[in-house]
Amino acid sequence: MGTLSDLKGRIATDLTRDDLSDQIANAVSDAIKYYERQRFWFNTTRNLTFNTVANQTAYTAADLAQIPNLVRIDAIYLTQGSSIFALDRYEANEFEILENGSTGPGKPDAFTYVDQAIRLWPKPNAVYAMRIHALYRLATLADGEENAWTDTAEELIRSHAKMLLFMDVLEDDEGAARMQTKIPLLIDAIRAETSMRSTTGTIQGTDF
Repeated sequence: MGTLSDLKGRIATDLTRDDLSDQIANAVSDAIKYYERQRFWFNTTRNLTFNTVANQTAYTAADLAQIPNLVRIDAIYLTQGSSIFALDRYEANEFEILENGSTGPGKPDAFTYVDQAIRLWPKPNAVYAMRIHALYRLATLADGEENAWTDTAEELIRSHAKMLLFMDVLEDDEGAARMQTKIPLLIDAIRAETSMRSTTGTIQGTDF
């Protein structure tokens, strides 16, 4: 698996330029920011968990480091003994009304996500194990570090970063156009793998 440094070095080699280190770093960062909003198999998880605290409504990075990096929460589940309960999701304005009508602490059955925090209702009356299913941002990389953006999606990030460099730094329309032709093919390949990893492979009957 390549590191962030490897990715930047590959871009410099592709461009045959050794004087664009800052611009390359910025382009890579911008490319990752662009794609981290999209759902791929490697930035979707069911492995984020935290425990509630009695009488605590809001849960932040202090409770689970990834909470501020959640792009979209698909579901939150509460485990109690051998039973699992799905919490209802409310928009922040709806939750405000719900929370304002609270009669006291209890077992949470609803949540919202606002201000980079998860808020639960009712306010927990005990410790409960919570599991999040979500699309989330991978941790920001330092030069010697690696993750899916420098491995599985390396060619996509490299191509998008080069497109930005061709457009904004090198003023090379032909080079930018080449990348614009290539990028959709790379996205389709990752989405195809995402689909294969997430589907059952069984054709479902349709009711008419």
